[in-house]
Amino acid sequence: MKIKFLTALGLLLLASCGIVKAQRAVYDISDLEIFPEDNSTATVRIYCDSDLKTIEKNIIAGNKKRLALGYSVQIFFGSGTDAQSKAEKVVKDFKQDFNDEDADIVYEAPYFKVHAGNCRSRLEATRLKKQVENKFPGCFIVECKINYPKL
Repeated sequence: MKIKFLTALGLLLLASCGIVKAQRAVYDISDLEIFPEDNSTATVRIYCDSDLKTIEKNIIAGNKKRLALGYSVQIFFGSGTDAQSKAEKVVKDFKQDFNDEDADIVYEAPYFKVHAGNCRSRLEATRLKKQVENKFPGCFIVECKINYPKL
């Protein structure tokens, strides 16, 4: 509810940030006749309220916490007294070899699992599985909640 409110408020502020006043319709920028003949560059400055940046940061922070339905490659599964430390070691090893992919420890009592990758499609997960199966034999694709991709 809070995120929806912040999103709506952000869009409202963004829409009201600039008021456009037009005297005539311009379909081509060259019709404005504002550029000199020898130089066709210009500088555009947009001034906005500082609260707009704060709202934008809050929306981005809120999206980092949200999850989407997607796929990951499960590279570890274990239970027992040392399962958590083994899972942490697997994550460390994975991140050393595949530093551009994320790996997360998932705890579903009494099992510790390591899910690698935030794949939006099964095809992406299949590609990742082919890359990691030499280092982590027995890995398989699971449907799970993933973090939104980084922009």
